[in-house]
Amino acid sequence: MAPTEAAARSAMAPALLPRRVVERVYLTYDRGMPLVHLSREAASEKDPDLVASMFDAIEAFMEDAFASMHAGTVRSIEIGERCHVAFGKGRWLLLYVMYRGRESNRLEDRVIRNVHELESRFAPLLRAWNGDMGDIEPIKQVLREEWGVPEERDVFQLAAAALPEPPA
Repeated sequence: MAPTEAAARSAMAPALLPRRVVERVYLTYDRGMPLVHLSREAASEKDPDLVASMFDAIEAFMEDAFASMHAGTVRSIEIGERCHVAFGKGRWLLLYVMYRGRESNRLEDRVIRNVHELESRFAPLLRAWNGDMGDIEPIKQVLREEWGVPEERDVFQLAAAALPEPPA
């Protein structure tokens, strides 16, 4: 292959990669209490609360491990090929956004901004939250709008609504 042809292919390669698609959004409260799980896919056999808690543990471990190295905070991890999880941490909330496609610093920045916006907007609720999940509904709605991902149970409700009625 001629050098100019190789350069042309290299220049085109990023355009051939799939664009980023947010697949799942997890929001946890105060180191592990799952609040929100949004997903483009039907439920998997993995409990979303367990997955959210696992991400909390990974984030806490990475923060502790890298703090002694003065390396700063870990903003994302890669899982498999072209699957990433971006972390956003605030005072009360931890936001995890799982996406496919090229790694994106802009998306990582957006996750961090989003968690700080949520904490600012819902500070009175988060400061005094008593564990009532009904109080979290406005936060879920903001996340649905921000990331364009439905709540997992909504996927089932939509699928059930599309099923024909059984014969009487």
